[in-house]
Amino acid sequence: MRWKLVSILLLGVVVLSFISSVAAGKSEDSWEEWAKEHTVRVLVVEELTYKNGELVKRIEYTGDKLKAKFGVNKLSRVEKVKIDMKTLAKLYPLEAHSLGIGKTIKRIYYKTTVITTSDDPFQWWKSYPYLPRWTWKKLESCGYLICHIYYEKADPVNIVWEGGTKSEVKEVLGNAGWYDWVVASSQYIYDPPQYGGSGWEEGDDMATTRTLGPRYHIRLWVIYNGKVIGSAHYEDRDHDVISFEQAEEKVWSYYSSPWVITPDYYYLYNYISNPYNDGYATKIKKTSLR
Repeated sequence: MRWKLVSILLLGVVVLSFISSVAAGKSEDSWEEWAKEHTVRVLVVEELTYKNGELVKRIEYTGDKLKAKFGVNKLSRVEKVKIDMKTLAKLYPLEAHSLGIGKTIKRIYYKTTVITTSDDPFQWWKSYPYLPRWTWKKLESCGYLICHIYYEKADPVNIVWEGGTKSEVKEVLGNAGWYDWVVASSQYIYDPPQYGGSGWEEGDDMATTRTLGPRYHIRLWVIYNGKVIGSAHYEDRDHDVISFEQAEEKVWSYYSSPWVITPDYYYLYNYISNPYNDGYATKIKKTSLR
């Protein structure tokens, strides 16, 4: 009886140690450490203008902390989209008249974000599960002769396809009524060239409408090991994200045999409280038919 009791106690210690090590590994992922080192608070100035059927959004980051971290006074990007006045009125019902007569709409606020240089991506290929965690938006710091590129953390990766090509992935979505060649801002992931990737790669967009929301929207990439990576969300008419989880479930619901769906299979450390993303990515694997 004594030996049985000792054995049970030892087994309990081993189990608790294993659980503790798993929990510690989950809370001490290399992404979280890297992200802390690249987090910065910035002053944001947004300017909206509309001219000749084109809506232009200029975003500028400044601040002492930006200067201290990267040695630059300003980072900026410009987003442009061709829309008519009717669409403009739907997107910006309160500001459309002012924009239509040539006025500039400006917003100023602070935010905390994650930014990196083009030569310092998070090295996701060195950390399990060896998948990109986030998409990234491009920023520029321009001098007299040259512009230097930076990248800002954008949306979480939440779907991974294995065993199929991007064309096959898109075919299923296309058959479900999704559009290719849609209006969307550019986002990127880094695919390591030393393993056959192309560095910073722009996503391939599909959505349930070509222009205005509300709509489901996904960006797709193929990484060096052949897996197809997706970042899906549901967005409002201003293209602001309403939900990541709703879109993740919507996308995988289209796939059936020979595709096998495993919801929330990969933990990617990309939890967001609002709009909610649980930090997990669904795996959709194509199997061989026999």
